[in-house]
Amino acid sequence: MTASLPDKARVVIIGGGIMGCSVAYHLAKSGWSDVVLLERKTLTSGTTWHAAGLVGQLQGSHATTAFASYGVELLQEIERETGQNPGFRQSGSISIAVNEERLAELKRKADFARLFGVEAHYMQTAEIAERWPLMNAEGVLGGIHMPSDGSANPVDLTQALARGARKYGATIRENVKVEKVLTANGRVTGVRSDHGTIMADFVVNCGGMWARDLGRQNGVGVPLHACEHYYLVTEPILDLPADLPVLRSYCDGTYWKEDAGKLLFGFAHFHAKAWATGGIPDSFEFDSLPFVEDDVIEVLDLAMNRVPILQETGIRTFFNGPESYSHDGRFTLGEAPDLKGYFVLAGVNSTGIQSGSGAGRAVADWIMTGHPPMDLSEMDPARIEEWQARDPYLRDRCPETLVLTYAMHWPGRQRQSARGLRRTPFYHVMKAHGAAYGEVQGWERPGWFAPGGETPVYDHSFYRPGWFDHAQAEQRAVRGAAGLIDYSMLGKLMVEGRDAEAFLQRACTNDMALPVGRVAYTLMLNDHGGIESDVTVARHGPDSFMVMSAISHTRRDRDHLRNLIRPDEDVRLRDATSAYAVLSLCGPKSRQILADVADIDLSDAAFPFNSLARFHIGHAPVFAQRLSYTGDLGWEIFVTPDFAEHVFDVLMASGAPQGLRLVGGEALNALRIEAGFAHWGHDMAYTEAPHQVGLGFVCKPDKAVPFIGRDACLARKAAGKGPFLCSIRLTEGTPLLHHNEPVLQGGAVVGFVTSGAFSAAAGSAIGLCMVSPPEGGGRRDLETGAYSVLVEGREVPARLSLRALWPLAEDG
Repeated sequence: MTASLPDKARVVIIGGGIMGCSVAYHLAKSGWSDVVLLERKTLTSGTTWHAAGLVGQLQGSHATTAFASYGVELLQEIERETGQNPGFRQSGSISIAVNEERLAELKRKADFARLFGVEAHYMQTAEIAERWPLMNAEGVLGGIHMPSDGSANPVDLTQALARGARKYGATIRENVKVEKVLTANGRVTGVRSDHGTIMADFVVNCGGMWARDLGRQNGVGVPLHACEHYYLVTEPILDLPADLPVLRSYCDGTYWKEDAGKLLFGFAHFHAKAWATGGIPDSFEFDSLPFVEDDVIEVLDLAMNRVPILQETGIRTFFNGPESYSHDGRFTLGEAPDLKGYFVLAGVNSTGIQSGSGAGRAVADWIMTGHPPMDLSEMDPARIEEWQARDPYLRDRCPETLVLTYAMHWPGRQRQSARGLRRTPFYHVMKAHGAAYGEVQGWERPGWFAPGGETPVYDHSFYRPGWFDHAQAEQRAVRGAAGLIDYSMLGKLMVEGRDAEAFLQRACTNDMALPVGRVAYTLMLNDHGGIESDVTVARHGPDSFMVMSAISHTRRDRDHLRNLIRPDEDVRLRDATSAYAVLSLCGPKSRQILADVADIDLSDAAFPFNSLARFHIGHAPVFAQRLSYTGDLGWEIFVTPDFAEHVFDVLMASGAPQGLRLVGGEALNALRIEAGFAHWGHDMAYTEAPHQVGLGFVCKPDKAVPFIGRDACLARKAAGKGPFLCSIRLTEGTPLLHHNEPVLQGGAVVGFVTSGAFSAAAGSAIGLCMVSPPEGGGRRDLETGAYSVLVEGREVPARLSLRALWPLAEDG
C-alpha cells in the first residue's frame, strides 16, 4: 500500500525515470530535501528500463556534451556514495566511416572533443579490426576511438540516483498518478494525484513519453512523440571478448556492444514509426511492442554484413520498445514561458542514460539559483510554437528525428517531413525564380537560387555542396551591386499603449525615447547582465513601436516582453508577423534601384540610416527602414500581402539593369559574419554580457529609465572578463568552417567558432568565434600571437580580428 503523501513540498517531480530521479538526487544533495518524486507505476517502468545503456560523452552541442561528461564522472563515484553499482564499464567506443563525408564528420567530432578535454583520436582501419575482430573491415576508411566511453545498466543507475535522493531526504512514491498540475495567477501551486494533493513551489515534468499530454493540460508545449525503437540480443557467443568497445557504424544504421557474453545491436531506423498515436495505454508498465521483421530487415542485412558472426548466431531477444523523440532533435529543458515554477525535462531522443545525470543537475541548479547554470537556449521551452506541440505535427516530424540519429549530421541539414507549413507572400514567385527552400520554425525560406533552367536541389556536404558557387555569386552581387532577400518571416511585434515608451526603456538597453520615424538596434538583458535577446525597434507613432525579432526566437521575445508588463502599465502586444511581407534591398546600387520606382527622396539627408519612412513603390503603399543585416547600404521594405508580388516585380524590373540578384539565407549568413553581426543563439545568448560580444555601444546606462540588468551589466563590464567574440579568417582557401571548430593558440584550445561560412570576398572560410585571452589579459590582448583553427584534425593557420572582416576582407 502506498504511504500517505505530504500536504506540501518545495518541489514535486513527476516521473520516475532517470531524468526525474536525477533532478531529485541533485536537489536533495544540495540541501533541498523537501522534494517529492511521484511515479505513476514503478521506477524506470516507462522507457528507462529498456534503454541500451550506451554512455557516449560526445554529443551534438556544448550543453549536451557537458551533460554527458558529467554523467561519466557521476558513474565513477555514485556507488561509493550510495552503495548501488550502476554497472558502468568504461570499455571505450569506436565509430567507423565507410565514405569520405562520414570520415570528415567523425574527424570534426574528434576536433569538438578537444573543447571539453575528452580524449578522441583517429584510428586506422587495421587498428579498428584488431580492436574489434568480429567486424568486417571491407569498405571501412577509418574511425574515431574514444577510450572513456562505455555503457551502464539503466535500471541500476536510476536506482542509484533514487537511493541517493532518499539518502539526502527526498521522498519517492511509486504507483501514484499525477492527474493535474495546479496553478493560480500564472504560476504552479502543486499537483493533484489519485492519492491526494500536494502544494508546491515548483513542479518538474519529467514524464517521458507522457510529458506531452501532461504539459498540454496547462498549455505547456512539450514537443515529443513516442516512436518504435528496436534492438536485438544474440545467443551467447563463444570467447566473445568482455572488453569490446561499443562499435558504431552510422552508415549501417547500427551499434553493437558486448552484453554478458552476447552481442546487443541496436538500430537507427531508415523508416521509423510513431507509436501510440491514439494515446498511451494507462496500463503501460515495462511493456514491449510487437516485433515486425519488415521494419528492421534493411538494417539487419547491413548488420550481418558488418558483423558476419551474426549470420551463424541465433537471436535470443527481438525487442521493440517506445522511445520519445522531439520535433527538432533537441531536449526540452527549462521553465515554461507562460507558467512560473513549471519546469520541463523531456524529449531527450534516446540519450537519457548518457545525458540524464547532467540534465537533471542542470534543472536542479536552475530551480535553486533562479537562472540557468549554462547556455541552455537551444532547449528552451519558449522556442516551441503552439502548433509544434500538436499531435498531427509531432506524428509527422518526430519519427524523422529517429531516422536522422545515425544519418549524416550535415551542416544546415534540412528536414523533409511536415514541410510547406508557412509560406511568405513571395514563396511562389521566388520559387519560379529558382529558390531552393530551407525551413526555419515552419517557415519556408530561400536558401539559395538556382540560375535559369537548373533544378534547385538542396544537397549537403562538409566540403562544397552543389549550390556552393550559386551562393558565392549571390554574395558577390550584394557586395558589388544589389541583392533582394525575403525577410517576411522575421517576427514583428507591435508594442502599443500610453506606457509603451517607458516599458521599452526598461526592457531595452538602448534609448527608446526615439522620435517617430527612427529605428534602433538594442539588446534586452536579464538581471545578471546576460543578453536575453537582440532586436530592432522602430517607432511608428507616439504610442506605437514595432519590435523585430529573428525567426527562431519570435515567440521567446514576445513571452519575455509580456512577462515584463506591470499590472499598472498601459501596454499591449500585438503580433504583426503575418501582416507584412518584407524585402531587404541591399548593396551599393540599392539606392538607385529604389529611387527609380519610389516617390520619395532617398538621399542621406532626407532618409538617414536608422530611419523609417512611408511612401509608394509602383502603386503600392509601403514603409521602409534604412538598415541592412549585410553591412551594406540597404532598406527593409514592408508591404501588405496583397501588394507583395507587385512590389517584387517592380523592384526586379528596376534592378535588372543594375545587376540585382535574389539572395538566400546561405549567402546572407556569410555576409553578416563578414560584417561582424552576431546572431542570438549562435554567437551569444543569456550567458554572455554585452561587453563580451562588442555590443556595449547599444547599452545606455545613463538614460532616464534604467534598463533591466543595468547594474549587473556595468559590473561585468568593469570586471572585463571574457571570453570575447571575435572575427576569424583562415589563410588557406580550401578548408571550410561550419560551427564549433576549436580555435588554437600555441597548440592550446583558447576558443571555438560560433558561426562559420565561406566568404566570396575573402576567398576563404571566415567565422565568428568566442576566444579567451591569456590569464589576466583583456580583449585587446587577443590580437597578439598566431592562431589556428582545428579542421578535421589539422591546424589551419588563421587571422583573428577584433573588428569586422568587411570591408577588410577585400584588402586581404
